[in-house]
Amino acid sequence: MKIFRKLLLMVLLIIMILATSVFGIAYYIYVDAKEKLPVEEVYSEVINGIEDYTYFDDIDEDLRDAFVAVEDRRFYEREGIDFIALFRAIFTNIVSGSMQEGGSTITQQLVKNVYFGYDRGFFAKLSEYFFIYDFEDVYTKDEILEMYINDINYGDGYFNVYDASMGYFEKTPDDLTVYEASLLAGIPNSPANYQLSNENPNTYKRQRHVLECMLLEGYISETEYQEALSLQPEY
Repeated sequence: MKIFRKLLLMVLLIIMILATSVFGIAYYIYVDAKEKLPVEEVYSEVINGIEDYTYFDDIDEDLRDAFVAVEDRRFYEREGIDFIALFRAIFTNIVSGSMQEGGSTITQQLVKNVYFGYDRGFFAKLSEYFFIYDFEDVYTKDEILEMYINDINYGDGYFNVYDASMGYFEKTPDDLTVYEASLLAGIPNSPANYQLSNENPNTYKRQRHVLECMLLEGYISETEYQEALSLQPEY
């Protein structure tokens, strides 16, 4: 019995040391990244880095709603880390045996885009969590959503919402229909697969999912949902 207790204590000690090391490395990455680009300067950095930056009021409400519905439905309600979404994603991925959900909030995805780009490493991912409260202390939710919608990959060489809206629909981002908004909001989940030039049936499956989320959250009516689906091409 004493041997068992000693082994248990050793295991717990090792776990504590490893956890401390892991979070220590992630925190160092966070501090280093924030020193290079203070959170307070992110907004101007994003605006200056995008030629045709689109401000919140010039982004169609349906597009804003579509992103919130499909990416972070508790965006305007929660503060900081969305533990509900995180644990739900972990449970879903364990049950499915694959990465079905990421559990990332819109704030966290913006942090990744601004600070870590295509670095999908474990420590970079963990570092994102340290930034969440910083971002939500400095910026309003509208400003965070605005930056996020502007600074993501929409496929086909479009890396901001203005270029994507004009390139795909020949419209400015304030003039999109529910159909166009739901289609556009689905692409950033996997731009290489869902970009419209591919004519991939999965693009429209993703759009259906976006529309279902919008309907579930009350952003569109059943009639608008059915009308949008009726515009999808047949495959």
